[in-house]
Amino acid sequence: MPELRTCHGPYRGKECPVCGKPGKILMNEREVDEVSRTLAAILRHDPERYHIRLDSHGYARIAGIVSVLRKAKGMRWITFDHIVALAETDPKGRYQVSGVLIRAMYGHTIPVDLSDLPDDNIPETLYYQSSAAEAPLVKEAGIYPSDKSWIHLSGTYRRSYVSGLYHIDDPFILRINARSMIEDGHEIYRSSDDIYLTKEIPPEYISDADHEDVTLTEEEKMDIERVRNKNSRKDQ
Repeated sequence: MPELRTCHGPYRGKECPVCGKPGKILMNEREVDEVSRTLAAILRHDPERYHIRLDSHGYARIAGIVSVLRKAKGMRWITFDHIVALAETDPKGRYQVSGVLIRAMYGHTIPVDLSDLPDDNIPETLYYQSSAAEAPLVKEAGIYPSDKSWIHLSGTYRRSYVSGLYHIDDPFILRINARSMIEDGHEIYRSSDDIYLTKEIPPEYISDADHEDVTLTEEEKMDIERVRNKNSRKDQ
């Protein structure tokens, strides 16, 4: 992960996007990775492990997370501003800061009420990654949350395909008729610029997406390899 710096505001990388200068370093790559993984664990998966309480909408007090990082991770230098800067520069838009609170915008494996997310400007078509073997069953039975508490949909074929590559070699992309879902009373929420959440997708809204060729950037290739290698080590 790129290091976190500040100059004309916080940014990821070596040079300020405004003036091109190196700015002041806030976290090196290792620290960014450690804090990001801890944030995900607290806000998405297991807050009780860190003695953090989330409210019904998934918010936690930033001061509590700072205390955890200082005591449990030995990061005595970390402050409220470090957490805010990390959240605001997250390249995948995973976090939302609201005053003294922070929450994850998606990816929860614990029950969280995200019905306060915006439900406007939902694309007419959304996309869901599956596999060629599972797609026929999905189209017959519909889609329901499995390892996550919400179904995650992408706004573009490309985003869905790239997301699928983190898990399998050749994702099969399904088309979701979001417009018809909403017209029929199903709720879809916008959690980031390209990620949308819903609780269930009945089969009548699901079809095969038209195939699109997808070329990965070098950064995407490296990140996919990093995540898949990490998951492989966990399974061993």
